[in-house]
Amino acid sequence: MISLAGQYIDDYFDKFVRDDGSILYRGPEIGQYGRMLTIVAEYANYGGNSSLLLKRRSRIDGVAQLLLSLRDKALKLPPTDPAYGLIAGWSEADSCLVPDPLREIQPYFSNSTEAERGFGDLGRVWKRIGAKTHDTEITAWGERLVRESEALHQDVQTAISRSILRDVSPPSLPAIAGVKEPFDVAFQRDELDPQWRSYRAFMEMLYSGNLTREQVEMVYKYREAHHDIILGIPIAYGYRTNELAGFLTVGHAYGLLQFDDVREYLLTLYSIMAHQYTRGTWTAPETRNIDPEHIAAPYCSPAEVTVPLMTRWMLVFEDPQSETLWLANGTPVAWLEDNDSISVSDAPTRWGRIGYTLTSRLDQGKIEALIMLPTSGLAATVKLRLRVPEENTIRSIIVNGKPWTQFDPRQGTVRCRPMFPGRSPRRSTTVNFRISGRRGALNAV
Repeated sequence: MISLAGQYIDDYFDKFVRDDGSILYRGPEIGQYGRMLTIVAEYANYGGNSSLLLKRRSRIDGVAQLLLSLRDKALKLPPTDPAYGLIAGWSEADSCLVPDPLREIQPYFSNSTEAERGFGDLGRVWKRIGAKTHDTEITAWGERLVRESEALHQDVQTAISRSILRDVSPPSLPAIAGVKEPFDVAFQRDELDPQWRSYRAFMEMLYSGNLTREQVEMVYKYREAHHDIILGIPIAYGYRTNELAGFLTVGHAYGLLQFDDVREYLLTLYSIMAHQYTRGTWTAPETRNIDPEHIAAPYCSPAEVTVPLMTRWMLVFEDPQSETLWLANGTPVAWLEDNDSISVSDAPTRWGRIGYTLTSRLDQGKIEALIMLPTSGLAATVKLRLRVPEENTIRSIIVNGKPWTQFDPRQGTVRCRPMFPGRSPRRSTTVNFRISGRRGALNAV
């Protein structure tokens, strides 16, 4: 699959990206330029051939340079301006269809949070490639991108602190820096207000992984309170449209899981499965109205991959703000009822491929876990989450016949490294659990 991903990336930068980093399309979605950099970095991190990045380097770096040029313009604003340092532009290519497209060139937070993520992700990859090839110029460019990411992060956080609307209930983090009213108020006053594009910007803000827990909650709790999220699914195309944004939900869900709001995450996942996809054929339109009398939008490949991505993340999730790899962090409680099991094999991560099998023996007071990690050079902290019926809590853990104390019974988490020091890659180790509950506690096999 990684070779197929490489073919897609190669074709995209060959046929659809100009030398200056702009794309051959009717208009730029600026947040997606940053996301392009992250996708390229993920390809490299998951084992893709660095020669492809070197082959397409001029256009990949053209995308980065385009974003940097937009940031340079923002750095010329007065330092007291809420949009100081933030990348202004369209958040949606469909902005070309409105009566005044220039009005939608705005400092959407999503433009900058996605660029921040992309600069950092790609910069670290270029640094690694530069060190491997002994190319000091590539290394220096990678270091610059990392610095740009850090500097942009500071400007984003400053802008957010200046832009939060605390005179509404609940408090609102708007999609555009410096606006004076939340999106629903602005839209009802003026249907062409640029905040009507907030539906995409909010998704990208959460998908970037660069907001804090408080900021993520501020976004989705305000939306929930004002009918902009229905059954866990965010709404698209304005306010109170009842149009389920299947093609954007993935970013919204990413932010929920990042900060452990598993209940909301699973509501979103199951709602998308029930209301967005076509029964029997399992295909997805771009959006679907909650009213079945409305005709759904056409088929949309980003909407199609929403459930596969959300399923992967609840099983294997790479924290974007730390070197932490989560296993089974978002699985439904029912998946570990007695005699049930969860199994993942050969899942790619930026630290190597991993696998695990969890087998529930709750009637015997235990869960058995087999964890396979690339222990050679694995730099991540690995945490296993055991989401089991509420009457059961972790009491003790046995690893290879010896007690293991690095666990949190309140959260049901187990720290899995350095569980296997000195072991060769791909060697599996059995982790045995003892769980206390209404049936008592028994030692694991």
